[in-house]
Amino acid sequence: MIQFHQILLLLFTIMIPVVGDELDKMSFSEKHIYINNFQHYVENIFLGFIGAIVQYFMCCSFIEYLNPMPKTKLRVQNILKEIRFGIPQLMFGSFVSMSFYYYIYPYTPYYKYFEIRDYSIHHLIYGVGFHCLWKIFNGYWIHRLLHQRQFYQYIHSIHHSFKEPTSFGYCAGHPLEGFLLGTMILHSAEVLIPIHPLQTMIFGLLFAIKDMLAHDGNILDYEDHYRHHLYYVVNFGNPILDKLFGTSYNPKNYPIKQKCSYISEFKNQNNPLFLKYQ
Repeated sequence: MIQFHQILLLLFTIMIPVVGDELDKMSFSEKHIYINNFQHYVENIFLGFIGAIVQYFMCCSFIEYLNPMPKTKLRVQNILKEIRFGIPQLMFGSFVSMSFYYYIYPYTPYYKYFEIRDYSIHHLIYGVGFHCLWKIFNGYWIHRLLHQRQFYQYIHSIHHSFKEPTSFGYCAGHPLEGFLLGTMILHSAEVLIPIHPLQTMIFGLLFAIKDMLAHDGNILDYEDHYRHHLYYVVNFGNPILDKLFGTSYNPKNYPIKQKCSYISEFKNQNNPLFLKYQ
């Protein structure tokens, strides 16, 4: 019988050359991402989804491999559930992004901005800087909004059903949540200032990896986001904003630690992760 990992290996073998060929056609010298017709629009949705799937499985598998949390039956079941919720989210994200470039972006102020201007280091610096600040600030407050009762009940509770998430759970949630915290923030920046669309795509991939690490709960979870899933009302995003607005985790407010179900399976009790979540 064909095993799951053999199917994934076959898919990667087919998809990587296709995605690689498409990426070879793209560069900052191209000035713009063109979607010439409806057929091209549909093709780009498919290619974007394939690229997201490749990144999702390759990066999350590697991150999970490095995580010392015991691979218990419960954790494996949790990962499979996260994948079931995550894959449709990636498809929806690709659809929204390509729809933005096909239906909306041509009517915005900075469409084809780099047709008459060279993409310089100046554009890179202010574009990346603005994207970072825009994503961090809006991501924090939208996340806070999603914890309001109505939004939480119908949208954000799906993501919080994973109390002990893994990197695979970074995109496991309601499609509207993925839109609000992901594609909307990324593309709205392109409407406000001139940003090369290829930069947006690269930036989105890097932030996806950052979110994978945040849900992994290991040493690179610099936002300590894993505790957000344990306590719900702390560590909403950037540590500076959490501290500024009083939402950072304080052990004095939680004298009884929330324990992970995997802790009892740790063989090495001197492991930093065990000491952190015991």
